[in-house]
Amino acid sequence: MPQLTPFSYHEIIEASAQPGCPICRWGNICVERQLKGLIFDSVNDVATRLRIRESLGFCAEHAWQLPTAGDAAPLGIAFIYRDILNTVNKSLDKISFTQSKTAYLKGKFKSSTASQNSEFKNSSIADQMVAAKSCPACARKKEMADIAITAVVDTLAEGDARMTAAMQQTDGLCFPHLRQSLDTAPNDTAFQVLVQSHQQKLTALIAELDEFIRKNDYRFQHEGFNAEADSWRRALDLMIGPEK
Repeated sequence: MPQLTPFSYHEIIEASAQPGCPICRWGNICVERQLKGLIFDSVNDVATRLRIRESLGFCAEHAWQLPTAGDAAPLGIAFIYRDILNTVNKSLDKISFTQSKTAYLKGKFKSSTASQNSEFKNSSIADQMVAAKSCPACARKKEMADIAITAVVDTLAEGDARMTAAMQQTDGLCFPHLRQSLDTAPNDTAFQVLVQSHQQKLTALIAELDEFIRKNDYRFQHEGFNAEADSWRRALDLMIGPEK
């Protein structure tokens, strides 16, 4: 086992026993911990507030996750977003209207709905009202997912029996994380474990989808659904990750 990633190693082993992509699960756990830590410990930290200000807060997914961080969440959100709204409000002082030279056709506007025409651009808006950095929770999620994937492929490359069993036990890595894992696999041992285990899972899921489709035919609806009932949802999980 690589000495640099023992924590992520054990977390992925544990997550592999749960439904869905274990890398996504681990990344989501890390984000939950990050947001709770922010609300309870870091709301007034100068460096943290500056980082959040530069990203203009969080993406929609993670912003609406903030209220679940605990009883202190409303006050913490108020502090954070008061700062962000103040930043946006000040940026409005720095923008001005500029008309694109191609916005006219024979001396007239091309469209009465000028704001919907892609040729009408106000460059000052792009300069002053675009986040300088990405959502900090998204950045954290990617960082921890990268660490977890390194732990997976490095231990598989060494023939680690626990990680090999975990990859066989899990529902499978979602397609983005599978692609990244295959791309970073350090040797053929890790590569083949990932390919073979996922081919088995995909073949089995395809068969369940076939059965789900068959039982939706009026001629077979009387049979009722079994394990294949949620196969369509698991197909989405495998291709794009868990539902947000």
